[in-house]
Amino acid sequence: MMGQPGDRAIAPGSLALVQGFVNSVTIETGQDEFADPEDMAAWLFRNGLGELRPDPLDRRDAVTLREALRALLRENNGGDPDPEAHRTVAHVARDCPLVVTGSLGLGPAMTDMRGALATVLASVALAVADGSWRRLKACGEPRCEWIFYDRSRNRGSRWCSMAVCGSRAKMRVYRQARRASR
Repeated sequence: MMGQPGDRAIAPGSLALVQGFVNSVTIETGQDEFADPEDMAAWLFRNGLGELRPDPLDRRDAVTLREALRALLRENNGGDPDPEAHRTVAHVARDCPLVVTGSLGLGPAMTDMRGALATVLASVALAVADGSWRRLKACGEPRCEWIFYDRSRNRGSRWCSMAVCGSRAKMRVYRQARRASR
């Protein structure tokens, strides 16, 4: 996974996989590690999800899941609930069965692309169960939406980087106030 804005540490444990999965596209630049099935195969391999050969439909499903998870992570940062995102995650999960592993964890029932998506979804389920899911957030700056792990005591971080996205947001509020006062 590339460096994190604001020198933040990556998310702990299996949430790092979810963070990397959703951050596989950089909203601001449009750089997308799932741009085509070959790029996506390289990402899957680098992230320990196997030597898979996704097809265009697999790519579409992965991108659909990625963006639904991003919407859920906006909710974790105070965004409005997105019922469609919840339905999308549930819909994708139906085709990505999980099983209890020998170590009493959750793992994919298949070794294909469905198994890779199941591994991401298992990480989400485990994070929801242990309470760490609420700390994984989408940056509050709409041009960014980078996924970061909020380690603050009060879980009050809003931006991936105060120096970049926080400053942008504060300058936007300042400019709007100046315009309104004229």
